[in-house]
Amino acid sequence: MRTTLGLVAACIATTAVVATAPAHARTCKGTITAKARSAAQVSDASRLRRARENAIANWSARARDTYGWAYRFWGRADERNVDCGGGASAKHCTAAAKPCRLL
Repeated sequence: MRTTLGLVAACIATTAVVATAPAHARTCKGTITAKARSAAQVSDASRLRRARENAIANWSARARDTYGWAYRFWGRADERNVDCGGGASAKHCTAAAKPCRLL
């Protein structure tokens, strides 16, 4: 019984510390850049979407490999930017952002 109460108290204290951490308590690293290209035989919109999604996926993999598992999330990154271009037969995109992790 005493051990159970101690564990409950520890969990509550831990939750309180995490819950009171400010939203800006993030650690960010240097900018990562990744590229992707799509030449699939589909519409221009599909090629562009595929190139954009693949560039972001490549960015995530590079961020993870460079800085670790906690930095792989595109949604947590600062200064996110995806530039796309290309012609009628292929589209290419470049994703760049500063990977961040919480706390």
